[in-house]
Amino acid sequence: MASTANTVYVVTGANRGLGLGLTKRLLERPATTVVASVRSHNAARNLRSGFEGVEIGKNSALHIIELDFSTAISPEEIVQSFSAAVSTVTHIDVLICNAGFATHMAPALLTSAKDLRESFEVNTIAPLLVFQAFWPLMQRSDFAPKLAVISSSVGSIADQEPVPGGAYGPSKAASNWLTKALHLENEKDGLVAFALHPGWVQTRMGDSAAKDWGYSGDPPVTVEESVNGMLDVIDSATREDVSGKFISLNGDILSW
Repeated sequence: MASTANTVYVVTGANRGLGLGLTKRLLERPATTVVASVRSHNAARNLRSGFEGVEIGKNSALHIIELDFSTAISPEEIVQSFSAAVSTVTHIDVLICNAGFATHMAPALLTSAKDLRESFEVNTIAPLLVFQAFWPLMQRSDFAPKLAVISSSVGSIADQEPVPGGAYGPSKAASNWLTKALHLENEKDGLVAFALHPGWVQTRMGDSAAKDWGYSGDPPVTVEESVNGMLDVIDSATREDVSGKFISLNGDILSW
């Protein structure tokens, strides 16, 4: 059972790729509680099997909750699922909104309304509703609470990538806007909120984008490299230096 003194992280979309990598690395730390969200029973089984051979830190604990973000889940429903599965956790220190969705990276001219709706559900609406659900628990943190929204350089408007962004790009751009709004609106509570670009990573989503863009090799960043870089940013993030910014895994500030 996790101690209330543990540092508590919530990681959404934790059963594979970056979410699984983040969850594994966090649980190697001592006195760390990770609440990992997955979308289904099968995903929960995959997450548990992914921990074979992982050495869990002393007094650390994993809790799994099922949240399917393909259609909007109200903050009240999210809190109910959390409370039912994680009754021992009474505060949250860091919320990492990692769950993401990408359709075909088509040019804007060929991007469908269906793809836009599905992408905005997971990439834009879900992170906001998750934050709304967990903000009361984040306010109970003994430290400045942190919100890291996993974004993408594909969502940059000022430095738009020279490749099609499909519905993924605009959904991430909208998520970036909301992340900065949360930073501005919660200054008195000391919220550290930022959009975090993980790099072009060797995940299922990264590989799919490579095919759409006609890239013959693997994406340049491994999951381990991305996770290590992102956690360095998250660990050191402050209201003064990082909050309200769009930042890369290497600590570089990106253009909105």
